[in-house]
Amino acid sequence: MKNLKYIFLKHPYFICYTCIYLLLQIGLIQHSGLQYAPALLFLFFIPLCLAYGLSVYLPELKFSALINTQKWAVIEWFLLLSSALIIVTHLIWLGKIPLIEAWFAENLSEANQIRKSSSASLPTWLHYSSTWTIRAILPSTILFFFIEKKKIGFIISLTLGVIYALLLMQKSLILWSLFPLVTFLILSKNWRMAVFMALTMIGLFVLSVYANNPQLHGGKHDLKVQQHSESKTNLIARGIAHRVLIVPGKTIGLWFDHVPKDKPYLYGRDFNLYAKLIEQKPIDYNLELYALFYPSYAKQGIKGSVNTAHFMRAYANFGWWGLPWAAIQLAILFWFLNNLHIKTNTALAFSLQLFPLILLGSGSLLTLLFSGGWGLIILLLTLRPNK
Repeated sequence: MKNLKYIFLKHPYFICYTCIYLLLQIGLIQHSGLQYAPALLFLFFIPLCLAYGLSVYLPELKFSALINTQKWAVIEWFLLLSSALIIVTHLIWLGKIPLIEAWFAENLSEANQIRKSSSASLPTWLHYSSTWTIRAILPSTILFFFIEKKKIGFIISLTLGVIYALLLMQKSLILWSLFPLVTFLILSKNWRMAVFMALTMIGLFVLSVYANNPQLHGGKHDLKVQQHSESKTNLIARGIAHRVLIVPGKTIGLWFDHVPKDKPYLYGRDFNLYAKLIEQKPIDYNLELYALFYPSYAKQGIKGSVNTAHFMRAYANFGWWGLPWAAIQLAILFWFLNNLHIKTNTALAFSLQLFPLILLGSGSLLTLLFSGGWGLIILLLTLRPNK
């Protein structure tokens, strides 16, 4: 048992990702049988293990204290003030509260449109500012204040994060804001507060699901022809379980089914900068594949995205050769995170990065790092005074 604990403490990110990879196989095998799973094993996961094994021979990174403790205290409050200004600006720009609008929507399609418009209608600068605030700055400041026992800062940042995520009616944002804190409390063995915050997170998540589904409180589910009589509790629980256990792996199978059969390999055309250099329009398969995956919804005018595991973006660009390339990228990232992990408070580093690590099962690595907030979390951990 001690050996297992030692291995986990030495390689926490690789081991957690291994669990995520295995979880993805459930939906993939259910959807496609063994059509794609063996190829994914030999072309991605085994190369990942080999590349990560070789990374232990790379030199150890040294992180110097770039900011002293006194200056860092000022920066924490500056981050909190900036977050509050972004939140107020976002809500004023929208001119409405998405949670309230969706709650009184009559149809599911209308509620979905309200939820999407809370971010899709924003100018680029505000969209990224909002994303980085809720996914990186607030979760980080919540933990920074908590660790340093600054109660006022902790309460304000926690309140802002929870309310902002709930008002935007984005279920994932509720997890972004509270999951790091719950993880840290568990690692710190603060069981009473961990249970309280976990129940709060679950309650807010369920409330968001309830608000986004008018058919649960008097509205109509207008996106399906047939409906099954089922209790609200069972409906929510089954929907969450299906979304977590089946959908990510199934989506991988659907990408394999349609690329390159119905959509050609991209060869870099999904990167905006490269597409501009070759004078072509950028292509986003996350959006374009939706109509192929869910034709009945597309016929009703519903537009959505089909985000998938990070290695599928490499596959969509370079075919099967893209899978080992994605494995090498991930191995290098884990090597860097291991070094950063040692530099700072290990429980803090792991708590802040566990949720974006989990999202590698349904999101692009580059997207998570640059526009998804993970890179900003890493930057804040790098700048924070050494432990």
